[in-house]
Amino acid sequence: MSPIDGPSEAANGDGESPPRALLYGGALLTGIVAGLHLLHPEYGLLGLFEILNTAPEALVFDPRPLAFVLSGTVLSVGLSLSRNAPNRRPYYVAGVAVAAVYLLGYFAWHFTGHGGFLPGREPLFHGLSPVENVLTHLATDRWAAASKAAEIVLIGVLGALYRKR
Repeated sequence: MSPIDGPSEAANGDGESPPRALLYGGALLTGIVAGLHLLHPEYGLLGLFEILNTAPEALVFDPRPLAFVLSGTVLSVGLSLSRNAPNRRPYYVAGVAVAAVYLLGYFAWHFTGHGGFLPGREPLFHGLSPVENVLTHLATDRWAAASKAAEIVLIGVLGALYRKR
């Protein structure tokens, strides 16, 4: 049993275990997605600490720093716990769920004019349609584009790992 395999990656019922590259890829992508959220320049750990020190009530109007840090931490802890888990399938499902929430949250945030659904926030579309708003943000924000791409690939890899188990 290799270090990446752990007890949960022994051969399944049909004698086939997930390819090592898929296991490493899933772990690496999980770490990348967690890191992109925890280290985000505005909404990651430093942004959350700044808001908590200056105006914690601002989190009501823009919960992204808290959401980024909590969800990034969930991914990091889940990755660590899954290492020796006898059954990794629940971790794969949880990882897919977190990545899907990231994607859905991003599109919901921008389709509604930067969280226009939250109390006290006026929708801001920059004079664009909701679709143009999303596309413009993805085209001009490399961090967001990298994050969305990594999340999509993570969903695919964790889904493949789930099916292989």
